[in-house]
Parts: sequence; C-alpha cells; structure tokens
Amino acid sequence: MMFAGCFTLRIRAALLCAGVLATASCSLGPKDLPIVGSRSPTGGYTIRLHFQNAMNLPAGAYVMLDGLRVGRVDEVEVTGSDLTVTAGLNRGTKVPANVHATIRQDTLLGDTYVGLDRGPDTGNAGFLPPGGSVPESATSSPPQLEDTMAVLAFFVNGGSIQKVEDTMSRLNAVMPTVDNIRKLSTVLTGDMHDLSHNTDEIDRTLSGLDRTASAVADKSDTLNLVMFNDNAQHYWRQSDRVVLGHVGPGLPLVGSLFFGGFWMVPMLDSMAATVHSGRGNWDTAPEVVDKVGVFLRTVVLPFAGNPSIDIRSVESSNGDQLVGDMENVLRMLGAMK
Repeated sequence: MMFAGCFTLRIRAALLCAGVLATASCSLGPKDLPIVGSRSPTGGYTIRLHFQNAMNLPAGAYVMLDGLRVGRVDEVEVTGSDLTVTAGLNRGTKVPANVHATIRQDTLLGDTYVGLDRGPDTGNAGFLPPGGSVPESATSSPPQLEDTMAVLAFFVNGGSIQKVEDTMSRLNAVMPTVDNIRKLSTVLTGDMHDLSHNTDEIDRTLSGLDRTASAVADKSDTLNLVMFNDNAQHYWRQSDRVVLGHVGPGLPLVGSLFFGGFWMVPMLDSMAATVHSGRGNWDTAPEVVDKVGVFLRTVVLPFAGNPSIDIRSVESSNGDQLVGDMENVLRMLGAMK
C-alpha cells in the first residue's frame, strides 16, 4: 500500500515538472535564439540609435561600419515617439559623432542589419562616447514592406511589362522573316566576297582621289586667285543676296504648306484613286483600240456605204418563222413584188 502511494506521488511530481517546463518553454521566442556567427562583444561599449521605425530588426542583428562587422544589436525598445536600438560595439571601435545610421537589407528576403556611415567631416566631429546616442535626425528608417510591395505591384500592373512586350512584338513585326534575313546575308556575303576580290579597284580609286587632292593643293594659288579675289567676293555677295532675297522667303512658304496643307490630303487621295483608274484604262487602251478598229471596219463603214437592213429571220415566242407572213403583207401593200 505504501509502495502504491509513493508511486502515485512520483507520477504527480513528474507531471508537475513537465508542466513547469512546458510553461517556461512558451516564453522562448525567435529573438532569444542567437544568430549564427555573432557573439556579444566582450569588453566593448554600447550606443543608442533612435529610429522612426525599425521594421523587423531583430536582437542580435549585425552592426556594420566601413564594411566591417563592429558589433550587434542588443535590444530594440519603444521609447516615447521613436524606437531606440541599443547596439553593443567591439572594443576599440571608434564611431564618429556625426555618423549616419541606416537599417538596411541587401535583398528582399535578406537579413536586416544596422549600417553606420561616416559623415563628410569626420576629422573634426570627434567620436561617440560609451553610452552615446545618435538622434533620429541622423538615422534613416527602412521603407515599409507594404510600400515596397505596392511599388512592385504598380510596376507590374502599371503597364510597363506590357509596354515592353508590345515593343518586342512591334520589333518582331518590323524585322524581316528568317528567309529574308538569310537572303540578305547571302547577298552581303557575295558583296563582301566580290569586294575582297576587287581591292585593286578600291586602291585605284583611292589613288585617284589622292592625286586629285594633290592637284588641287598644287593649284591652290590659282584657285585662291580665281575664286577668292575681289571680283569673286563680289560674285559671292551677289549670290548670297539673291539666295537670301528671293529663295529664302519662299522656303517658309514650303514649310507652311506642309503644316497647313492637311486639308489637301482627301483631295490628293481622290486624285491618286483617279490616276490609278486612268492608269488601268491606259494599260488596256491598245486592246480597246483594236476592238474599236474592227468594229468600225466591219460594221460602221459598210453600213455607211450601203445603209440597209437585211432581215433574215423573225422568230416568234412560239418558235414560228414570221418572215413569210411579212413578205405577203409587203406584197399586198405593193412594197415588194
């Protein structure tokens, strides 16, 4: 009996211990888990950074200065109207007093950390003492994740990707087909092949141009005397006066015709259709002329020489020939014998 009571007491004690352990384990959160590779600075000091918001900056996040890991975040707490981030720095780390702190995230799903950027005049600013603080005016809070997702959604749904697709479709529509490109490449290959076999002609052309340039250079005194003497200068001035006085005023009229002649577009379209129809008639004119000539020779001219009608048959709707009856009627009238 005593053994059963002791066994029951042990079971109750074990259940009580299990309940206490389960309750204590509920207080364990992600922030209590240390980040791999980070250790609390030993022998260092702490500073306070005031941010407007800290997004999801966890305790234990790295503190970076000049690309080096100089400490980690010990605590993130709400103090009044801002957030205070307590950062522990390694021994010997000197942070300029005019430092600018930023919460950064290298990738969209990467870990957040605190980046410290030196100010423009670090030499005269001094350094932060242990327990010093960086005001909110010298910190930059990260953008909200919702704002980032909203910008991405606007970029995706705003039509930018669709415009890129439309542009690629237009480029594909403008570009020639594969067969045409092959034909073009074949022609270019042939041209380059012919060009490579006719470099002598190119050399001859270049030599001719060189000789021409040398001849012009040798006759430069004569050209200056003929084209740039006083009489030539008078000629150029007169030509300039004629061009500016007569041709120049007419050029704006040509431009006004282009900009103000939109009303002529329907008329020009009608004229184009008319010319197209006339071109079709002009192309068929020889055939029509032949038919008209045959008609005149075989029909009109014989009728004009002997205007008569030779009635050979008259057929009724029933198929009866009426020529005989008409002959009898004409004989009765005395028109025929």
